[in-house]
Amino acid sequence: MGILDHPSSSSGIQSGGGTFGIDWAKWFPPVTSRSFLSHYLPASGALSHTLYTVHLFSPNIISSLFPTGDLAVSNTILFNANVGLGFYVYFRRHLHRVNPWERVEFSVLSSTLFNFGSLLAAVLIKALIPAKSPTWLKSLTATVLSGYLLSRAAKYMGILDHRSSRGSVSPARSIQPSPQPSNGHAQINGIQL
Repeated sequence: MGILDHPSSSSGIQSGGGTFGIDWAKWFPPVTSRSFLSHYLPASGALSHTLYTVHLFSPNIISSLFPTGDLAVSNTILFNANVGLGFYVYFRRHLHRVNPWERVEFSVLSSTLFNFGSLLAAVLIKALIPAKSPTWLKSLTATVLSGYLLSRAAKYMGILDHRSSRGSVSPARSIQPSPQPSNGHAQINGIQL
């Protein structure tokens, strides 16, 4: 389970919760190599996703904080978003039966598609905001957009995990060619080619 998987209580108070009714051990588990890779690194990826989206909407923030290395800082934030969200996908339940190398491939693909799709959405939405808008408004819009995209991605991963935990969704279908019939034409799933 990652940081994005912990549903918040609708009342704000959970039974057996700690300070302010929050079960802090659920949000901040003890740091082990496993919790670092499956919890804290994805959390830093989600934070980096939000920071990069804010940077796209308000590039002057990073430029004012890092006047000489602003490009390096923004690229580092984007890299961390890709790595963190890639680890989030890698440790998902629906990929546990897949061999490790394919899990890496699927994680890299989904993280890259998500982050660069988010980048495209942010650039398109930024064009709708007037250029003279205050920085706080642009930053708030970027944060809301990032939070929305991250929550939809977490919800989608939860659906995939739920489907994989209840077994096969549909009968397995093979796309291996069937043995050639006597007429010499190959078949795939009973369809003659």
